[in-house]
Order: sequence, then structure tokens, then C-alpha cells
Amino acid sequence: MSEKKENLSKLIDFVSELANDTENGWFKVDLINRINHANNHSQPNTNLLDIKKDTSKIVEFLELNPSCSIDYSFIEHKLLRTRLELDNLRMENVRYNLKEKDEMKRLYDFCINAFYQIENLINYYYFEKFPNISDLLTHLESIDNTKFKRQQEKNVGDITISTKIYSFAKTHYNVDQKDFTGMNIDSLRLIRNEGLHRCTRIKNIENENPHLHRFIKYATFDSVHSIVNALTEKIKDLLKK
Repeated sequence: MSEKKENLSKLIDFVSELANDTENGWFKVDLINRINHANNHSQPNTNLLDIKKDTSKIVEFLELNPSCSIDYSFIEHKLLRTRLELDNLRMENVRYNLKEKDEMKRLYDFCINAFYQIENLINYYYFEKFPNISDLLTHLESIDNTKFKRQQEKNVGDITISTKIYSFAKTHYNVDQKDFTGMNIDSLRLIRNEGLHRCTRIKNIENENPHLHRFIKYATFDSVHSIVNALTEKIKDLLKK
């Protein structure tokens, strides 16, 4: 089964689950009406099987993209590329999970899947850029104001993600020029560390963690997606050099 067909199949299952939920009766009716209108004929008794016959219209009407929303084709390692694409699809599925009524939980889950992509992207960058682990450790120790001191690290995975994010941000993003991408990337790491309950509290209490409070308060699905996409493009460009 091709990737596109497999993703469409996942989308059909997702739409079926939504339509079969008794709380989403309006969704099924509206979807049927839109498909009927597009086909220029009336099918008042259309059921879910009829909807499944035209997957392209389902995609069009729901404005969903069954393919990845970020292009990871430049990743040469097939297993890693697949992992990134799956995390991306999971992230986008969270965006359209109408069954989840808690908007904070949806945003939190979206951020978690976004962070998984960030973590793998940064690990990939350092793995490719520094084939010799000793060179990488020397580089990390050279970053201004870093707290990192080498111990017994044998590979990229042995180094904490906080160290790698800090080093990457200090090297490639200039806060003095109002580029806060590095800080936003680290905010997603903090969200992963804090958990849903703490993030909900931080969002509602400004002095709990002022920086993270501002990030969570104003974060949207699109803004979080743009952070991952910007990092992807940055790493793609850096690895060309």
C-alpha cells in the first residue's frame, strides 16, 4: 500500500470514528450534505459507506492533509525519516481531534508530538555534523555560558537534550536580533517535562513560570507547527554546507 493510500485509509478511519460518535451527529449530517451538494444530486439516505467512496472530497471538505505537513525527504536515514513522519501525522491528528473537549490537552498533546520531532531533528543534525563524538563534545563545551562538561558520553544520545537545544540555539539563533526560535524550541522541551497538569497551572498563573506562561498562553497549533517547520528548514540548510 502506498504511503498516500495508507494515510488516506487512516483518515477514513478517523472520519468514521467521528461520524459514529453520537455526540457528533451534526458532523455526519453536515459532511453528507456537503458531499451531496458537490455531486449535484440528493442522497437523503446516504450512509457512512457512501461517504467512504469519495475520500478526496472528505479531505477537501475537512481541509485535512493526509500527508505529512512537514517535508522530511532530506533525511537519509529511512527509519528516522519514518519516525519523524509518524510523529508529524500524530501531531496533525491531534489538531483535528474533535472528540477531545479539553483544548489545553489538545494543545499539550500537539506540543508533545512537535517536541518528539524537534528532539530527533537535533540529534540527527549533531550526528551528521559531528561524526566524531569527541569533536561534538569539544563543540558543546565551547558554547558561551554552557554548563556542559563531558563525562562518559559515547554517542549523541548520551548527551541531554537540554544541552543540545541550548547549544544549537546559541549557535544558530540570535536573540539580540529578535530571533526567539531557540527559546521557543526550548519551551516545547519544558512543556514535555512539566506535564499537562503543571502546564495548565502555568498557563493560568503568570508568576509560576513567566516565560513558559507567555508561551503557552499565546501558543496555537499553527505557531507550534511553524517552530518545527523552521527548525526543519534550518537543519536542512545547515547540512548542505
